[in-house]
Amino acid sequence: MDRLKQLLGRAPLKYEAVADTEMVTASSPASVHSIPSTALLSVKGMTCSACTSAVEAALRAVSGVTKVQVALLQHSAEVHYNAAVACTDDLVSAVDDCGFDCKLLSVHNLSDGADPQDERPQIARLGITGMTCAACSGSVERALQALPGVMRVGVSLPTGEAEVAHQPSSITAEALVAAVEDLGFDARLVSKAGLECCSLGVQGMTCSACSSAVERALCAVPGVSSAAVSVLAGRAEVWYDTSVTGPRAFLQAVDVAGFVGSLLAAESSKGSDAAAELAEWRNLLSMALVFTIPVFLLAMVLPMLPGTEAVLAAPVFGFRLDELLKWGLATPVQFWIGWRFHKAAFKALRRGVANMDVLVALGTGASYGYSVISILHHRFVHHTNVNYTPTDFFETCAMLITVIILGKYLECAAKGKTSAAIQSLMSLAPESANLVTLDEQGHVLTEDVVESALIHHGDLLKVLPGGRIPADGELLHGCSYINESMISGESAPVLRQKGDALIGGTINTGNALVMRATRVGADTVLSQIVRLVERAQMSKAPIQAYADYVASLFVPVVVGLALLTWLIWFIAGSVGGYPEDWLPLGHTHFLFALLFGIAVLVIACPCALGLATPTAVMVGTGVGAHLGVLIKGGDALERGHHVNTVVFDKTGTLTRGHPQVTEAVLFNSHYTMQQVRLLASTAALDRAGCGCQLVKRHALLICSGMYALCCRSLFMPGACTALAVSLCPAPSVPPFLCSDHGR
Repeated sequence: MDRLKQLLGRAPLKYEAVADTEMVTASSPASVHSIPSTALLSVKGMTCSACTSAVEAALRAVSGVTKVQVALLQHSAEVHYNAAVACTDDLVSAVDDCGFDCKLLSVHNLSDGADPQDERPQIARLGITGMTCAACSGSVERALQALPGVMRVGVSLPTGEAEVAHQPSSITAEALVAAVEDLGFDARLVSKAGLECCSLGVQGMTCSACSSAVERALCAVPGVSSAAVSVLAGRAEVWYDTSVTGPRAFLQAVDVAGFVGSLLAAESSKGSDAAAELAEWRNLLSMALVFTIPVFLLAMVLPMLPGTEAVLAAPVFGFRLDELLKWGLATPVQFWIGWRFHKAAFKALRRGVANMDVLVALGTGASYGYSVISILHHRFVHHTNVNYTPTDFFETCAMLITVIILGKYLECAAKGKTSAAIQSLMSLAPESANLVTLDEQGHVLTEDVVESALIHHGDLLKVLPGGRIPADGELLHGCSYINESMISGESAPVLRQKGDALIGGTINTGNALVMRATRVGADTVLSQIVRLVERAQMSKAPIQAYADYVASLFVPVVVGLALLTWLIWFIAGSVGGYPEDWLPLGHTHFLFALLFGIAVLVIACPCALGLATPTAVMVGTGVGAHLGVLIKGGDALERGHHVNTVVFDKTGTLTRGHPQVTEAVLFNSHYTMQQVRLLASTAALDRAGCGCQLVKRHALLICSGMYALCCRSLFMPGACTALAVSLCPAPSVPPFLCSDHGR
């Protein structure tokens, strides 16, 4: 908490006296002309563009308002107004009258000369580990929402991430991380507004002087915000502005400092994180099964087989053999494999939250503890009845932990499929690019192949025919047809000429091009689509919000019911509320009542309640993105089952994905159409025919550009047909594809 207060103290609070500013503008005679000001409002309850339009119209109707910008995803509105005519109360009241919850975040007087861009909300993404249920994510969300300057918080339990919209003048991104860590979770900053993080591997460092030299070299690069170097890990983490610098400059700076640098894969990669988490749960499940299966056989199978009772009941140090075996096999599952649940339960109770881990720890701990007490009670009390067998539940605690681990493994497998869908989107960008330099006449002087991650803003790139555009940029030289179906869904390529914008990941189907990179890294269209999908996975469906509320109350209620059950049965046994023959042999009223309390704890678990909806939203949005359908969130999915009609605005979007012959045209009357059709059918049957294959191959290359191709038959001279019909002429026609004789 001290660290959080320290970080909160770093953020300059520029707008502490909002009320004083309003009072002066209302009473000062000098303010009767114009006092241009900007107010930032938090607007909650907006769900679609109709909501933003309503808020914008209401604010524009306020006298003195000159400009309004409403951000749906940030749940905010920026209002430019004349403070001599209108006040912030008028703005807040106008939004409240529309039915939305409005709160004033900041007021900025433009006459002070400060830049209003500094007061726009920023988005910070946090990676959080340790969340296991809806109670955990709810506690994180409430803690972040309570911080000053925080406008909106979205926490995704399946992905382990949080997205926070905050005011940079009120709170820093580092303070958000500290707030999460104070709750007992591990948190790291994935991204923050305007900056990207780059991880470098640095070889050759041997002491703190080496790391200091590397850090100074990296911080000296223009555009670098901060750099952190670890000698033990041999790596450096750099936060930088992509519009100013890039990874190539960092590698060069490390090289100049006398060390060897290399670009590392992003640590926050969804694919690697999901694979590592899946492997961890797989290993835990394998180890749990090694101990749980023998316990299950000893408790459930072997006692039913004839001739095994004498072996299982063999005395060992005064205990039954099967009791010692089950005790020994269940102990590693309870305290080694299941230690993560006990540790998480302790952290949850320390921060005043009862989550799923608390139930697991209580249920399995009670089962294990009861079993130990039962067999020790039998061993040292020395029952005279030799037929008495103490009751134990070692198999219950072992199987419960194993089943929960199995559920975690299946959950991670489902998350891995979604991560793979998002990674498939990112894989549309090429791994390498051709970096070129040009002379004054536009001729290529040098050409180098570099990784796509090393592309800087303003680099000149060469795109070969059939290659993918490496980054968003502007076309400088050449013209070609670009397949932009990954963005627009249209199968027909689009003609791009000098000065046109190019989108990274699209395919160049025609000529070689030279372009200038204008947006790289997280600023590209492809990265923004991925962020849109990830933001949709963080959004909560209305039913999920209700499920999270129920889950937050579920654990305390279950624990209370378990205690109440034990108390009722214990009191009933003590006062003779049930016949004594109900009491099992060798049991006391305390142990008998404890059985019912343990049963309530064991069967109650809010896993499905808190995880089913967010997992379904995550898988649905991920699979939809892989199929080209962008879903904005869980709310859209929840309302989707009411849809009975789907309308497509462009018929060109619905295609088969490959060219077909749509029309045949004769260019001379030497042969009839019937004869040409017979020739075409013969060529179609002859799949191995060289002429058919030659024509088909060229048609597939050029028909994607919708050129009009004319094929002179190699079997019947003079016969010419059109393979594809279009109004766009081909820039060039091969010698064997023409409409004139003798060519």
